[in-house]
Amino acid sequence: MQAGDRVAQRGHVGLEVRGPPLADGLLAQGLQGHQAHPVGDPLGRGRAAALFSPAVESEVARQAVAWEKSGGGSRTSVLALLSVAGQAGAFVGPLLGALLLSVDFRTACLAGAGVFVLVLAGHARLLPQRIPGRTAAPGGGGLRAVARNRAFLGLCCGYGAYLLAYNQLYQALPGEVERAMSDQAPLAWLFALSSVLVVSVQLPVTRWAARRLDLHRSMVFGLLLIAAAFGVVAAALPAGLTGVPGLLPGAGFVVLLTLGQMLVVPAARARVPDLAEEGRIGLYTGAMSSLSGLIVLVGSALMGALLDSGLPPAVRWLALAAAPVLAIVLMPGRRAREREAGVRGGADG
Repeated sequence: MQAGDRVAQRGHVGLEVRGPPLADGLLAQGLQGHQAHPVGDPLGRGRAAALFSPAVESEVARQAVAWEKSGGGSRTSVLALLSVAGQAGAFVGPLLGALLLSVDFRTACLAGAGVFVLVLAGHARLLPQRIPGRTAAPGGGGLRAVARNRAFLGLCCGYGAYLLAYNQLYQALPGEVERAMSDQAPLAWLFALSSVLVVSVQLPVTRWAARRLDLHRSMVFGLLLIAAAFGVVAAALPAGLTGVPGLLPGAGFVVLLTLGQMLVVPAARARVPDLAEEGRIGLYTGAMSSLSGLIVLVGSALMGALLDSGLPPAVRWLALAAAPVLAIVLMPGRRAREREAGVRGGADG
């Protein structure tokens, strides 16, 4: 959890190669890209992601807050671009990878490494080497402060519930598609539908939410949409539809889940700078990823046991809807948010 905070503060690459806060992760991913080792390759990419993701997300969050303070607009509009870019890459990347694999595996890996080197060069050129006016984080005690921050832990519960629900695209949806179509071939189209929705609709949805909802309500509304996504499948299952009509509940699940994602993800990322200690956005961003990942790890095991249980399918899908609803209950209420705002206001003053 502290890796992103340390990289963001130090802003350097191993082997004395100086660069922006993101460079450690990008360099590691680029170097690992040409190694086709079944264990070393995933470990290298995992290490790179542990450095890269918190660093890039914390830097984007910092830029988003600066954008909002300068009067440019809501910080969520900047953070939403991160989701759009990620989904665009997730959609286009496999297509390009498949074309390169038609040549050979080495060519695909070297091309991937080359992409990361180009991104590294762009970050080294465009990102600031030092953050003007930044207050250095106090040494030690960071994890204890995270553990005592109830509002932040509630945020992690909400974000973890979203990730757990999103994981059901790969855990629960395949079984539903196979039930309806007797094979899982349509899954690729449903995954593409999710990516296309984010790329085409994320920014308008974010602008709408910025005008009508605060960050807390945006997360609550998003989690309710996610719960409704599971409810759609549960409501349709007793009819026993098969073929193309049987795919419609699964498509409805994907649409509602993705709309919920569009509300939850920018709002959750936008909340982190408000909850983090001064100079520790990287630590809190990494902590949210780690704690949410732990929720997914434990929750996926429970969800798998639920899906394999002898309960009726409709009951299983209704039970899946309980996670986002429970997360809404665990997120901080109005009094906690007002208390947090008062404490931060006093500190700022």
